[in-house]
Order: sequence, then structure tokens, then C-alpha cells
Amino acid sequence: MKRTVKKLSLLFVSFVGLFQLASCGSEEVARVEHNPSQPVKLTTFYPDSGMYKEQVILEGSNFGQDVSKITVYFNNVKAPVIGSTGSMLYVTAPRLPGDTCRLTVVVENDSVAFEKPFIYHESISVTTLAGTGQCKKPTAGDVNTATMHPRFLCVDGDNNIFLVSRGQDGGSETERIMRIDQATGQVEIVVPENGNVPCADPVTNIITIPTETTVGSYVSLDPTEMWSPRQRELIWPAGYAVPEYGYKHSMVVNPDDGCIYTRYYYGDIIKINPRTYEVTPIYKTAPGNSYGLTFNPKHPNILYLSFFNDAGAMANSIASIDVTDPENTYHRLSSSNTSGGHRDGELSRAQFHNPCQIYCDAEGYMYIADKDNHCIRRISPEGMVETVLGVPGTSGYKDGSKKEALFNQPTGIGIGKDGSVYVADWGNFRVRKLTIN
Repeated sequence: MKRTVKKLSLLFVSFVGLFQLASCGSEEVARVEHNPSQPVKLTTFYPDSGMYKEQVILEGSNFGQDVSKITVYFNNVKAPVIGSTGSMLYVTAPRLPGDTCRLTVVVENDSVAFEKPFIYHESISVTTLAGTGQCKKPTAGDVNTATMHPRFLCVDGDNNIFLVSRGQDGGSETERIMRIDQATGQVEIVVPENGNVPCADPVTNIITIPTETTVGSYVSLDPTEMWSPRQRELIWPAGYAVPEYGYKHSMVVNPDDGCIYTRYYYGDIIKINPRTYEVTPIYKTAPGNSYGLTFNPKHPNILYLSFFNDAGAMANSIASIDVTDPENTYHRLSSSNTSGGHRDGELSRAQFHNPCQIYCDAEGYMYIADKDNHCIRRISPEGMVETVLGVPGTSGYKDGSKKEALFNQPTGIGIGKDGSVYVADWGNFRVRKLTIN
């Protein structure tokens, strides 16, 4: 073991030296170019296992030194290429490529894969970010003293967390919309009223929050206006059968068209132009509660929905619909069991119990706050479901690793730009942070 570590250390040192020498621009050192008439060869790599951002050296030939022409994949995920000497590549392991990775090097139009796998080790832990564990009334302050009953949340591009604090009884004294400023550790109340699942526009950072006050209203918070709340009123198409009540539980921005999507309790899925507030009806489902909507950046225009246990044939499920072809694409993705349960594995067989907010990260992994299983679930881009943290069916409060962590009715999920996952741990009156390496 010591010899392997020593050998690897020497390889890194020698690589850095060669890379610096090859890059110094002296007349004695010629730049190594890729020869398109010769194959790219990959002979070995070190180490053969590691975690996110693990430093890996690949040895071979005909790589060239122009890293802009070199792509390295761990399975289907691109790895950052730090440098090349022509016969050695220096890369770092990407985030969440899968447990067993096949390495592939692509140089211009040539590619080569290595049969020996790189074993990816994932480490997940949870810590408490804010909340005291009790809340008679939401209060501002720092993250250690502010009180909240977080039901749903979202994260903007500056890592501000916007959370909806809602009490069990829905009383006005327990309902607030709050902002956690992670840079300063302060918590403030930005809207002194209720709301449902919020979303952040990835381009403008504008926060949109559905309300239940009227059928056609919602609240927006613009960072250029210091998040002063603005009431927006929807403009419906003439003759459309507008929903009877304002129960719209979740909103999400489609990164493909920049519009806001929401679904009403009575089944109306609509698209909202964020500039004109005009409504375009998309589809009408059966009624029922749905506290989760998300788009997957790997599959543009596919809207994913989570359904609560009162949604009839869709109860306790994850479903999807292509918003550009809704009539032919709306279907249930998870197990046909409508009574709720817990089962990992293939999505078509997986079971959930009152899944709430869902959110998809940049790599195509979808995270779910599985409320009555008391855990956080994840769906991989390949359609495999796993329990990330929490003990299925066991409520509690405990920070720590996968073997230790406990939640109590988690209902909200949001993801920061760095991939950190934030959880509204409703039954514990706290916001928790998942660190994934």
C-alpha cells in the first residue's frame, strides 16, 4: 500500500514538472500535437478508485497538449481536464458518475475506452443549517436562533434559500416566507403571509411563489428590488374554464422556454409568461394534491410531478409529461401501488409514500422529499431509485452519515449551484443541508 501511494505521488510530481516544462514556451521544448492519422492510446490510469474531485492521471499516447480538444468521460459524465503532456493526462473525478465507471478519452474525432473500471466512492452526510427545533411563530435572526416551520424551499443562484414556513393548523401566525442568507448566516421574513412550493428562475434569480388567496394570483420576489413582494395576476384565455379555487401547490421554471409552470389541485397544468402573465393551458389531469414539479436539464420540456395520496390513480407516485406533446405523454413512472410504500430499485417498481417537493440537479439526478417514509430519495439518470439518507419508516432527528441520519416528515427539497441539497425537515422545524462527495 505504501509503495502504491509513493508511486502515485511521484507520478503527480513528475506530471506537474513535465506539464510546466512543456508549457514554458522555451525553444528547447516542442509542443506535442495530436496526430489525427494515428490512434489515441490509453494504457493505464492511477488511482483506480476515489471520490468526487479525486486527482487521476491517465497514461497513453497521442493525446496532444491542447486540452480544449480533449474530453475525458467517467461513464457518461465529463471530467475536468487540468492538463496534458501528450502522453499523460491530469483530470479530476466528476460528481456522481456512478459506482463503477468506464473511462473514455476523446481527442478531436478519435476516442479510446479502458476496460478496467474506476470505482467511484460516494460520501453523503447531513448537517443542520437553520432552525431551533420548535416554532410557535416564525421569527427572524441568525441561523442558530431564528425559528421556522419549513414546509417548502428553493435556492437561487447566489445560494439564498427561500423557504415557506407553514404550521400544522395553517393558522396565519405560523405562515411566513423567509430568506436564509448563507453568506451572513442571517434569516429574514420577506413576505408575512402564506405560500406553497417556490421556484427560482435560473437566469434572473426572480423567486416565484404560488398562493391560494385567489385563483389567478402569485407572488414574485426580484433581487433587483431587494425581494420586495409583488402580487401578479394571471391573464386567462377567453372562454377557458378557470379553476374554481386558487389551490396551486407548486411552481417551476422551464429552462428551455423560460416560462413558469404550475398545476392546480383540480388538475389544470398551465404555462405562465413571466413578463406578460398570460396563461397557456397545457393539460388537465384528475384532481389531487401535487407538491412537486421539476424539469430535467437532460430531457428538455419533460415535466416531472410528484403526487400525494389523494390523487386517485396517481396517488403516491412520480409521473411525467412532455409539455410540447401533453396528450400523448402523461403517465405514471413509479410503481402502480397507490397505497404508498418504500421500495428502491428500478423506477417502474419503486414505491413512495406521500412524496412532496422534487428537484433535478444539473447532472440529471432527481431528489425527492419522501415525507411519510421520513427519507430523501434519488432517481438516477438511468432510472434507478435509491434512499440517499434516512431510515425508511423511522422518524427522528440526527445529523451525520448515511448510517446515522434521521428526518421527520421532510417535505421540501432545493439544490444549490455547487450541488448541495437543502431539505425542509418539516417535522423537525429545521432546514438541513446534504453534502455529497
